[in-house]
Amino acid sequence: MRWTVVRFGLSVGIAAAAVSTPSRAAAADGDTLLEFHFEPVPGAQIAIWLEDAEGNFVQNVFVTQATGTLGIGNRPGRWDFLSSWRFPYGPRPGVLPVWAHARDVSYPKLVFHDDQPSDSESLGWHENSSSPEPYFCRPLTAAEHEVISTDTFTCPSPAVFQSDKGRFSEESSVYPPRSDLVEFETEHDHADVRTFSDLNDLDTVTRATPAGYAPQLVTALIPADVANAGPLTARVEINIEDDQNDRWAYDREDDHYVDARLASFGIPYLGQPSIVYDVTFEPTMTGFNSTDHYAGYGDLTGESGTLNPPDDSISVDDGSGADRLQLYTLNERTFRFGVYSHGTEGGGQGDDPGWGSCEDTTLTALSDVEIEAIDFDRLRVHFTVPEDLSGEIGTVRMFYRQGDLPLTADTLSSAIQQVPADEDCGEPLAPGVTTWCELDELFGATNYQVGVRYEDRCANSSDVASMAVTTPQQEFAVVEGFCFVATAAYGVPWNDKVQALRWVRDRVLERSPLGKSMVDFYYYASPPMARMIARSDIARAMARQALEPIAELAQLATMGQQASWGETQRVAPRG
Repeated sequence: MRWTVVRFGLSVGIAAAAVSTPSRAAAADGDTLLEFHFEPVPGAQIAIWLEDAEGNFVQNVFVTQATGTLGIGNRPGRWDFLSSWRFPYGPRPGVLPVWAHARDVSYPKLVFHDDQPSDSESLGWHENSSSPEPYFCRPLTAAEHEVISTDTFTCPSPAVFQSDKGRFSEESSVYPPRSDLVEFETEHDHADVRTFSDLNDLDTVTRATPAGYAPQLVTALIPADVANAGPLTARVEINIEDDQNDRWAYDREDDHYVDARLASFGIPYLGQPSIVYDVTFEPTMTGFNSTDHYAGYGDLTGESGTLNPPDDSISVDDGSGADRLQLYTLNERTFRFGVYSHGTEGGGQGDDPGWGSCEDTTLTALSDVEIEAIDFDRLRVHFTVPEDLSGEIGTVRMFYRQGDLPLTADTLSSAIQQVPADEDCGEPLAPGVTTWCELDELFGATNYQVGVRYEDRCANSSDVASMAVTTPQQEFAVVEGFCFVATAAYGVPWNDKVQALRWVRDRVLERSPLGKSMVDFYYYASPPMARMIARSDIARAMARQALEPIAELAQLATMGQQASWGETQRVAPRG
């Protein structure tokens, strides 16, 4: 099936297909359904898992996708890089250390594929080993951080930033590498990159990061032999960056590593360590158990899975520290983390005799799926909820990935997920209702594969309706490629002087026939020269010396425009 939807003057091509996904109907007889309830703050990394009575790891339940899909715990660069939330360098080994070490799984640790020692501690300067980056983008300056909301995770350099994906070292990590890469460049990517998704074993439990300040429901099935083996302990670990207090306070320059060549880029991330809550319950007995007290906190460095006991160094309010899981009330129970077992024996346990039952069923797929481009970085997915829906809708889950490789059951794990908040959807979801939900964090003028499905509170899910779509180009954005020589000389395309030269090119040279001819010749002749310059510190220095007078004049000429741009930009033009 293929059609085109035209709204607001934007034409979006869609190729629709169904992707089959697992559901409770495929579960083995005797499996027990568990519900995990919590309300996190925004921007949190979260893991939920089960342990037996002896404290042995039993089963993964849930992990947020920055850790499970995008590999923030295991990526190239220094662990203490002063970077930002959508920058691909600088692993975060302290993100969820109690969970990571409890799993007792190890992976090869990633380092830069760039083999130049002088570049091993740099946020830039990796052009010779970089390839197109489908999700991450350059770090922010402090000024940009004030303008660009961290809640929306907007990128300041869409479809222009290229990254060094890394290679394996002889060391190991308790975190997996990223699994979202499906396209590779032989000349720039190390052969190890093609194996990342094979090593990442978390695709079945990885889910979108919750928007925050809204109750969350995560469901999981446990096999009969696990349920019948005795009590289980459910643990949830939660962490957010830059969650500082008086005890866990960190200086931007002294406690983080600042790249001296790009000192204005990056924002602090160190703060209080991860916080763990746990609940012990009997899985075969129907009922609810919960807690409002945290069990302890993790190792900030991530070197161990030690759970440190609660103490007064951890904050307990204002969404900080132990208050990263909010106190809320559900079915007359007030808690921070709760587990409801649908059980197999009934009778009740803990503080609740039971609040409902579930059935295995196959959900009818969403119909009338259409796409509307709202902006260069936002799509609106329209659909109709099936009339025969008998249960309560738990959530709508949306998927996206750059490129032309369709979303299928085999490739769905490489997609980025979003669960839209209520304010990101139209009419409330109900049987027979036609409504829409928005998908954001996208790049302009980019080919995407997009998918949507819904799930009920009993862990049943529909098939994914998948589509191919090209987002519209951002107005005023230049998208044809790097300023090669200037980028090689200054290390990164977002350097202030490179931006100034780009403005002169776009606003002056390309507006006259002679200037456009000069630009065309530059793009023909400069890539080989840029590659030669990038390989040599001496050549870089000489190129910068040659460009400096021109760059300074360009900065003076564009000072007004760039100041205005810096106050209003959502994403930076590229060139």
